[in-house]
Amino acid sequence: MSEIGWVDAITDTNIAGWAADDSDFQQPVSVDVIVNSELVATVPCVTFREDLRAAGIGDGCKGFEFDPCRYLRPGRNQLVVRYSRSEVVVPKGCASWVRWREGVAVGEGALIAALEAYYEFKPESEIVAVGSGARDLECVFRKSKIPFHSFTSSEDLCRTPEADVVVCLGLRKPPAEILASILERTRTPGLAVIGLEEISEAVEQCREMMAQRGGPDVRFESVRTAQGKFRTFAFLPTGMDHRTATQTHPVLAHIHVPKCSGTSLRVLMERHFGPRHLRLYVDDTYFVYGDETLRNYLLQNSEIQGFSSHHVRSFPHWLGGREILYITFLRDPVEQFVSYMTHFRMPYSQITSKSLLEAVPADANKLTLREFARWLLTQDRDVPFRENHNVRFFTRHSSPAAADQLASAKATLERFFFVGITDRMDKSIEKLRARVQAAGLDFPQNPMPMENISKDYRDDLSWIHPDDEVGSLLLRSIEKDRQLYEWGLEQLEK
Repeated sequence: MSEIGWVDAITDTNIAGWAADDSDFQQPVSVDVIVNSELVATVPCVTFREDLRAAGIGDGCKGFEFDPCRYLRPGRNQLVVRYSRSEVVVPKGCASWVRWREGVAVGEGALIAALEAYYEFKPESEIVAVGSGARDLECVFRKSKIPFHSFTSSEDLCRTPEADVVVCLGLRKPPAEILASILERTRTPGLAVIGLEEISEAVEQCREMMAQRGGPDVRFESVRTAQGKFRTFAFLPTGMDHRTATQTHPVLAHIHVPKCSGTSLRVLMERHFGPRHLRLYVDDTYFVYGDETLRNYLLQNSEIQGFSSHHVRSFPHWLGGREILYITFLRDPVEQFVSYMTHFRMPYSQITSKSLLEAVPADANKLTLREFARWLLTQDRDVPFRENHNVRFFTRHSSPAAADQLASAKATLERFFFVGITDRMDKSIEKLRARVQAAGLDFPQNPMPMENISKDYRDDLSWIHPDDEVGSLLLRSIEKDRQLYEWGLEQLEK
């Protein structure tokens, strides 16, 4: 038997790929899925794939898929795909996946999740934490039930012992002055971690010093603090054969605000980048991806160029060692609101999201748009588009306690790589393309496809004015969104 194959994806919910017997495509082939050293499933490779048939892999019925979700535990998990009855791993069939540790808050567990992405803690692991916050980190380690042998907290790096993992927190010295010391105290293989105070300067310092020393690759991560802000850390795996090489090119992160023509941009990027572009959508209108999950995706595949998603609502500058360039589009909020309602007149019977259907009236597709709007705007519960949808989109998860939500939304978008305007789509794409190319990145040259058009499903809109009862409700409900939109127009003109 001469087995061939490939694993296309390994995530917490989907392991997919193909395998076949190159000497006889008629022979049945299966793969074994191993999670944390235990065989959890033997999966037959029988799913039809047109790409396999086109490539001459038998009749194309050689694909497989498996959901490992139920077998994953909190913390770091090792996943392996092997040819059945063999110790041979299918190409690209090894990965790790970090799940959120139970019993810790977001601010506490964020650094833990980042650490576990780069290092597998074991009962014999020795850890040193230096600087302000070192004792707090020790408490989080113990609360998280991470396996380790010893944890030493110290205020002085010069007096700390060697360890498998050395973490420097809150030190006021420039990275250049502590980099050599921290590496001297980090065993091989091990992990050195430095919290950076001045992001841009410190990042370049770390890169230059490691290039001069010929030391380990530097990976940067933005980690959420207990106060909800992000802090940058440099991760230096020492002597480990890390699964991804250092990537210098950033990731284009398309933050898809609903009903802002984001489907057209997603399709454009998917057609151009193919499997290098991730479609991160979930059939739950309230679902939000955690930073640790996005980090896992980026670490699994170093070839990823970008992703599109409704469900990314916090915006770290670095993830998976990659700089993240955020792109989004704003739309005239009245047009956006109307488009949301007409969406339910198009393929209403095909909408499968239970949470989305529960957020609209049961007979939404039969109501006039004015009746539908009245229902949305008079709800006493939180439903999409009830009030300032876009401002809330950019603040609910990234800065929920902000006193001025509009100012917070603007501050968030000011840090984005590009903010386009749906109503100026041609101009926006032209500027976006030039901006991406100026950064030395790839971007599709094709025109934007027209997708998900709902204008044909409109009825009378003459009620949208201040003197109409429902119209006035609508105009008041989008007041901050209108100001955010006008700000976006100004940014585009600049």
